Amino acid sequence: MPKARQIYSVQGVDSEPRAGGKAAREVGRSLITEALVRRASAAVAARVDLLRQNLAARGALPADAPDGATVVAAFERSYARRPLRDNAGGTMRNSSTWLFAVAALLRPPAIVECGTFKGHSSWLMAEASPETRIITFDVMREDGRLRDKRIEYRLGDWSDAKDLETLPEGTLCVFDDHISHRLRLEQARARGAKLALVDDDYDALTLYATGSPPVPTVAMLTDPDLPAGTRCEWERPGKRYSYTVSEADLQAGRDLIDWTEPMPDLTSVNRYVAQAPMTLVGLR
Repeated sequence: MPKARQIYSVQGVDSEPRAGGKAAREVGRSLITEALVRRASAAVAARVDLLRQNLAARGALPADAPDGATVVAAFERSYARRPLRDNAGGTMRNSSTWLFAVAALLRPPAIVECGTFKGHSSWLMAEASPETRIITFDVMREDGRLRDKRIEYRLGDWSDAKDLETLPEGTLCVFDDHISHRLRLEQARARGAKLALVDDDYDALTLYATGSPPVPTVAMLTDPDLPAGTRCEWERPGKRYSYTVSEADLQAGRDLIDWTEPMPDLTSVNRYVAQAPMTLVGLR
């Protein structure tokens, strides 16, 4: 049999430095052909436009919110010059798209983020909505954490911030700190917030996908097939975890949550790192 031959050309180039962990599957990997880049951007823009339509139907979208193509073009410009090229352990490209899109569409007067980590997500939201006051909290110090004059960095938990006990109308709370979604939503509503974006919103069937799921998640609080008393058990290498759903959890979900808007999965567009489930929540 004839020997199989490579039918595409390969050229050595100076690429970005290698990244670690999950970031190794994204950094230095991109389309170059302009027509293909346009197609990929259009596919993402269509999903942003769908989110835009859904938010408009819920009365949660400003009248002058940008369209999907504008949001995606702005995101690409910002993401290309992000200070953190390797954000392994933090928000990757597809989830970054939705952080940027939600901030750009809503342009809230304030964003309170719980879970600064290296500072990539707060930087990205400042890019998306420059006029927004952004306050970000983390209970841990992080070596090399970004510092940006547009952002207020605070060490500690947001529940201890006396100056935020009453939030400005329209404030967006962003929770990516592996703390119970029920607790965070209760805190947000008590401070007057009506909108929250939660990360790691895994349902009861996929809790093993992250090492520290924020149970009960929004997906669990709104699951009609997850009755009180259900013992959720899952295993990750070397550890077994368990959580029992309570009636108080389910009642809290009914009392707290008016609507949910899951962010569409972009993995099918670009095959980058699969994004963690991220959901925008309208609070009662």
